[in-house]
Amino acid sequence: MTHAERKALRKGSHRSGMIESTSAGSIIADIVIIIILSIVAISAVVPLWHTLMSSLSDGQTLFRTDGLIMFPVGKPTLAGYKLALRDSSILRAYGNTLIYVAGSTFFGFVLNVIGGYVLSRKCKMRSHLMMAVTLTMLFTGGTIPLYMVVRRLGMVGTRWALMLPHCTNGAFMVMMIKAFDSVPESTVEAARIDGAGHLRIMFQVMLPQCFSFALVTMVNTAIIAWNAWFSASIYVPTDKTRWPLQLWIRDLVASNQDFLNWTNPDYSRYLISYCVIMLSTLPILLMFPLFIKRLEKGMARGGVKE
Repeated sequence: MTHAERKALRKGSHRSGMIESTSAGSIIADIVIIIILSIVAISAVVPLWHTLMSSLSDGQTLFRTDGLIMFPVGKPTLAGYKLALRDSSILRAYGNTLIYVAGSTFFGFVLNVIGGYVLSRKCKMRSHLMMAVTLTMLFTGGTIPLYMVVRRLGMVGTRWALMLPHCTNGAFMVMMIKAFDSVPESTVEAARIDGAGHLRIMFQVMLPQCFSFALVTMVNTAIIAWNAWFSASIYVPTDKTRWPLQLWIRDLVASNQDFLNWTNPDYSRYLISYCVIMLSTLPILLMFPLFIKRLEKGMARGGVKE
């Protein structure tokens, strides 16, 4: 190919739209997006870094230091972590939290999948049921009515009260409804012709194709359950053997606020609030990359088109 032919080919490609030039507007939009995302990332990372560096600092020096901590002040120490982990109740609270997270995630997954499948099918009551689910996203009865219902069911003072009432919500249900709606109807009809029932269609045919949506609800349910403490303070306020980690942290931090009133104050107790925050955040930080990988796998599995 001669030089003139190559030049003519490039010119024709530009004219036909095969090669697109980046406009000034798209460059500005990209810059604005990068700036906004950078601000969000910094806003999330800096407080966590401040907490980590504070937990590794000398307690007395940290008590006298104001402002943002970017490096450990004083002599770096793990005294705060040793003091926090010395109490066996922290480990027991970890176990309770894992139970509540696993239970809430499991029951929420089952309810979301079954509810999403039922409401995605064409039936006479679908519009009424959809309205009922949507209304729960706009209006709630409040804490007192919920407590009365839980007490009527006999769950107050038990672990069930910390798993079942908040294992799902209207937003997760609507997400699963849309997920099942995205599955090609021809796939469902083919399964019915082969003799598949509702359970087989739901779990073996439709769910694998929209598993990414179910995984999103599971991850959010697990995070909500991990950070929950208010329900435990209502349903098991005095039974500390059933307290989750977050409620123990709240009680531990509150009990260490008056350490200066002691005759010989232990400034390491000032570090507890930072140490327990890091102890409660670390599992989420370690598991999040695994969630990302599974979300990508779920999206790839759900990428089925007619």
